Amino acid sequence: MNTATPPRRRGRVRRTPILLLCAALFLAADLVVSNTVLELSVYTLACARLPAAFDGFRIVHLSDWHAAEFGPENRDLVEMTRRQKPDIIVLTGDFVQRAEELPRMEALCRGLMAVAPVYYVTGNHEWAGRIVDRLRPVLRETGVVYLDNDYLFLSRGGEQICLVGLMDPNGPRTQPAMPEVTALARRGEDPFLVMLSHRYDRFSEYVSQRVDVVFTGHAHGGVIRLPFTDGLIGPGRVLFPRHTSGVTREGATAMVTSRGLSGVGGWPVRLFNRPEVVSVTLTRPKGPEAP
Repeated sequence: MNTATPPRRRGRVRRTPILLLCAALFLAADLVVSNTVLELSVYTLACARLPAAFDGFRIVHLSDWHAAEFGPENRDLVEMTRRQKPDIIVLTGDFVQRAEELPRMEALCRGLMAVAPVYYVTGNHEWAGRIVDRLRPVLRETGVVYLDNDYLFLSRGGEQICLVGLMDPNGPRTQPAMPEVTALARRGEDPFLVMLSHRYDRFSEYVSQRVDVVFTGHAHGGVIRLPFTDGLIGPGRVLFPRHTSGVTREGATAMVTSRGLSGVGGWPVRLFNRPEVVSVTLTRPKGPEAP
């Protein structure tokens, strides 16, 4: 009978701390990258109802900035936006929450306005921080258009599209519902409707209101993005949220959701999820399917 003690697997034991250290260093490195290094996402949306004059119209979409810094006075962010040569820039909320962030917001707005016209809607954090009344003069002085359950028409080549901005639901409870705002914008007609709205999780409402294109944020890309997921954590601690990034389509409605520019509430908690600048070019369908 063999009673010899089997040899210990010393090599495997010694490798374990090294592997753990490598994993920790990898996560630490990505924590830095995912909170400081900008990423550009480029989409082309073919829209059958788009007026011909707006074929090739380009929109840069920024969301959930939370007073982050990408270079001195956010020059890296402004420069990435400039390189896209946008026709307009849209900001979909959660940009500031505290008064001390307003000078940084002013500098960003001035930088972006030097690139293209800028349009802005509130997110939940502007209202939670009770900063909206102090933010409005900053936007006005820099030339940024604040859309507060309001709309306007953009003209190009003798044709128009309607740009609608929704106040975030965190605002005053007396605000009109989405159907009222879209009905007012349509004015009994049926223009091509582009909507700015902070909340990605109202997709079914955008579809029911027949919005052509809607730009949203709010989810920060699900904070931590792993393969085969659309992020791990959504607002309200929702696990495995949907539609937190990219383009979601149903019928004639396309929702473009930004993964945002900062961590949740400004904290550096993003993983495998770099700060995102979104560039969208609207086009008319080519070929037999074109109207």
